[in-house]
Amino acid sequence: MRILNRLSLLSASVIGLAAAGVALPQSVSAQAVVQPLPPREAADLNDALRRLARSPRDLGALLDAGEASVQVGDIDAAIGFFARAQDIAPDNGRAMLGLARCFTLQRQPIEALRLYAEAENAGIPEAAMAADRGLAFDLVGDNASAQALYRAALAQGNDPETRRRLALSLAMTGNRQEFEATLLPLLESEDRSAFRARAFGLAILGDADDAVGIAEALMPTDLALRMAPYLRYMPRLTRAQQAAAANLGAFPRANEIGRDDAAIASYAPANPRVARGAGAA
Repeated sequence: MRILNRLSLLSASVIGLAAAGVALPQSVSAQAVVQPLPPREAADLNDALRRLARSPRDLGALLDAGEASVQVGDIDAAIGFFARAQDIAPDNGRAMLGLARCFTLQRQPIEALRLYAEAENAGIPEAAMAADRGLAFDLVGDNASAQALYRAALAQGNDPETRRRLALSLAMTGNRQEFEATLLPLLESEDRSAFRARAFGLAILGDADDAVGIAEALMPTDLALRMAPYLRYMPRLTRAQQAAAANLGAFPRANEIGRDDAAIASYAPANPRVARGAGAA
């Protein structure tokens, strides 16, 4: 039986709400606001839960419930479902992959990368995990490996979120020309999230005034004013911190700016990972 540390979800910070394009009211209640669930994902979750009610050790239902929980944003619940699936089938690749995705979203990239490797060894195709695994590499500051995986994922299909992640990773490595070119198709289609990504990317590249200008154009004045200091701090963050802020809306505490925690700071791959397969070329 595998023992997994259940991680508590981080509270949404102002940077996270801004990255999600959420306008905050003047007074924000401490109580959670219940949002309607996406119909398809909610239906998938309800179906899996009904199957589990009939058979609590139904491996397929546990995996489906975990994947649906990730889609509706309940990462703690997803970890629980995937952990139960691992108890039943310790070598199940889908369970490993599901846990890897959860740990990525909860900013535990070292554990996530270990699980991605185990999922690959268990037979999960690299293409099935490339985009999420790429984010885990960005979260440890290994942008070269991340970019190779994002490109491999995009070779399988043009996913806007993966394209935004690639653009941000390119900004982290100072490649402004490719950053702009990667985002351009999304900007031309008026993808609002692409404009947010461009604001973060410009801030990372040191163009704080233009980044703040985008925030002012996208957000209510009071939120844009609160967002501006975070954008101006982006160049001072480590690459891992930039990835967490830009992709997951998680900004470090003031005393942690420019300093990674010990686990990430000690991460040093011998060689950047190169995605395999025809798509990698």
